[in-house]
Amino acid sequence: MRKGLKRFVVQAVIFDMDGLMFDTEALARDAWIAVGKRTGYPIGEDAIAQIRGATPEASAAVFKRLYGPGFQYPAAKAMRNAMVEEKIDRDGVPMKEGLIELLDYLAEHRIPAAVASSSPRRTIEKYLSLTGITRYFAAVISAEDIARSKPAPDVFLAAARLLHTPAAHCLVLEDSANGLAAAHNAGIACICIPDIAPPDGEALSYALTVLPSLHHVKNWLQEQL
Repeated sequence: MRKGLKRFVVQAVIFDMDGLMFDTEALARDAWIAVGKRTGYPIGEDAIAQIRGATPEASAAVFKRLYGPGFQYPAAKAMRNAMVEEKIDRDGVPMKEGLIELLDYLAEHRIPAAVASSSPRRTIEKYLSLTGITRYFAAVISAEDIARSKPAPDVFLAAARLLHTPAAHCLVLEDSANGLAAAHNAGIACICIPDIAPPDGEALSYALTVLPSLHHVKNWLQEQL
């Protein structure tokens, strides 16, 4: 837990999406690795970790730096997206443990929620619709709505504005190092719920606390209230 941070009143909660609400980071990782095998590039976990929470533009820059100007990011991303979409369309969107329970709790206590993701709006809205949870969110911020990717604070500051809530009274829920840094840069308290690549070092120091699941976030909020 960050030292010196006083207890605060949570007036709104901002959710990351992939790896936090939905167990989709593993799908994306496996698809990127498959794309690398098809195209002859050594795309592995180290490269994928650098683009988690990043916009397509920022991700393209990472791959260009790693694999050179010959790497065709738009075509590779389209191939990756098709693989993930096929899996989602066949099996549905895998929700994280405790998500519905937490959303019900926030609704019961009239605490507004937003999704703040670097994914395209079409993807966010599709996942929310497929899982039947669109109604829980007062706002959605997507890659199309921000100028800079995480770890820049843009996505979370935009969510706070749409929720009409001061950053000092928002709570971000994140799983990635880029997301934790973005919350820190926005001046918003953040809880880390680790996914397939748990943050460490400086990024982890930005977290108010680390919890094993969204179910535990509900318990934490109950203690605050």
